[in-house]
Amino acid sequence: MNSVDELRPKISKGIPELDVPGIEPLSLGQIALARGPQGAKLTAVVNDVKVRGPSNFIIQELKSDLNKNRFDFKLLLPRLDFHGKYKMDIQVLLLRLQGRGNITGTFKEYACNVTMRGHKEKRGEEEFLKFDPFKVKLRVGQSSIFLTNLFDGDPVLGPATNRVINENSQLFLQEISPVLERSLADLFTEMANKITSKFTYKELFP
Repeated sequence: MNSVDELRPKISKGIPELDVPGIEPLSLGQIALARGPQGAKLTAVVNDVKVRGPSNFIIQELKSDLNKNRFDFKLLLPRLDFHGKYKMDIQVLLLRLQGRGNITGTFKEYACNVTMRGHKEKRGEEEFLKFDPFKVKLRVGQSSIFLTNLFDGDPVLGPATNRVINENSQLFLQEISPVLERSLADLFTEMANKITSKFTYKELFP
């Protein structure tokens, strides 16, 4: 935990000397949302999502088992801010509403469970630790989402739709959470393996 805290100032931008990538901003893939029956269907696609705040994680608990090279973390993500581009299509009976623009949002107080499993690899006479793909599970905290230019900036439909979206933000979070979990897991795995590849097992755990 002390080592992670010492590395924290460098985690955001990366550690070039160890070839470790930066964690800010975190880029997510395309997020698609489709809900409702044919007569009242909502379809949305979000692209170019950038997330800031993952490097401010707080380690709440750490359990380690060096015999199995397993580490279990409980993290808190105090605040994640994201922005991206959206395209939305709503069909309500004979009425069809469309819009595209920017999407911004904030997630607060997200709990995160991280499981790290590794194995020893022999290189010459030395042993090194390599991690399998991390497992990351998010537990939802608070959230707020805002979309600009809804329905061509309609002064009534835009604010009303933003209210409905925030009142039902769990639907959006159900779609974004798996993407965020995968992106965090991939990035954490890459960072950890970049670091452990530069030091022998004995150097890491004397």
